[in-house]
Amino acid sequence: MDVDLQMLSGILITQFIYGTISTIIYALTVVFLIKHWKHFDNYFFKLYIYQFIFNMWMYWNFYITGRLPASTCKECFLSSWFDSLSKTSTTAFPYNFFFFCQYHLGFMSYTNVLLTSFNRYTLIFMQKSYTKIWHYGTYIMIGILCVLPLGFTYPMIAHPAYVEYNPLSDTYVARTYADLSFMYSALIIWMIVTIILSVFVNTLCWYRISKYSQQTRQQSEYRLFLVSFVTFLFQIAAFSIGTINKISADVDPSKLLLISRVGQVLSPFANDLLTLTTPYVLIIFSKRIRQSIKHLFVKGSFAPSSVTPIQNIRASRSVLSKI
Repeated sequence: MDVDLQMLSGILITQFIYGTISTIIYALTVVFLIKHWKHFDNYFFKLYIYQFIFNMWMYWNFYITGRLPASTCKECFLSSWFDSLSKTSTTAFPYNFFFFCQYHLGFMSYTNVLLTSFNRYTLIFMQKSYTKIWHYGTYIMIGILCVLPLGFTYPMIAHPAYVEYNPLSDTYVARTYADLSFMYSALIIWMIVTIILSVFVNTLCWYRISKYSQQTRQQSEYRLFLVSFVTFLFQIAAFSIGTINKISADVDPSKLLLISRVGQVLSPFANDLLTLTTPYVLIIFSKRIRQSIKHLFVKGSFAPSSVTPIQNIRASRSVLSKI
């Protein structure tokens, strides 16, 4: 195994370790929310649970289409399986579905951040309409955002996908018969548009909240906005890393510039900023969830509930004043 492949294997092991730990922590926050749902029954946390399913699907799906092939040599353990997925094989394994999911979820990852930001925007600026908007629109908006990228990604589910061995790098690469050039252009435009909208929405929210008193900022409305805002910052970071790599591939293919080398080093971890950081952000800004997770690791169970159930929680301005 050459040095480059050893480095890729080391990155894969590192990603698997922190990915597994993050998945467990992410799942624990979801279990905690469901266990105490009478205290957290609101639209922000419904989106959080939806994004948990989405983010975990996206993260582990990429092992099948990207991380494992890129870390497998011709003599490695998984090489026989990838050889069975070659262009000439007749396997019944639906590899095109996993390939389709990776790009389809790529579109949705940027839209999900915008959706969470819009949730905070409506709570801050449209308090009287907030309940009605999300009571009727939550699942409609999620459904539309799940279906909308099909206009760009459907060729990948309609065409076979396969794994090809690259003798130059002694690794495997996922391929598809579908034409990806149009989809890549659409994805870039999609990312830019959603980021611009997220910047606009978060800037308005930040301006309004900056006018709040110090006492008001201690309420959950402000803290949940920070969860959404920090997640948005991670989206900007992931997009910036991807943009640096795209530009450097065109103007600095030899990676002579420092910024090109930085982008190359951070590239394997860029998407993980979007998929794995959300539970950590929530734990940082939610004292009650943070204490309960700590209690679980120390004593083996969630901290007993100390919050009086909130009646009519959807109609309350301080939707989560106790978190």
